[in-house]
Amino acid sequence: MLGYILQGRANKEIARELDIAEGTVKIHLAALFALFGVHNRTELATCAQRMRNGRDGSYREG
Repeated sequence: MLGYILQGRANKEIARELDIAEGTVKIHLAALFALFGVHNRTELATCAQRMRNGRDGSYREG
């Protein structure tokens, strides 16, 4: 799901792509916000992109 956030996808688009309810996407986003210690999608995307680029070595996605 984090990849979709980095692509700038809306909740509705993510839900359609994953064949889940939009409410489920929101639940997962809330969990990601807590995990990354952020408060919104922009902060989440910024933090994840930094990690993806290896700036802190914590997150790398293929």
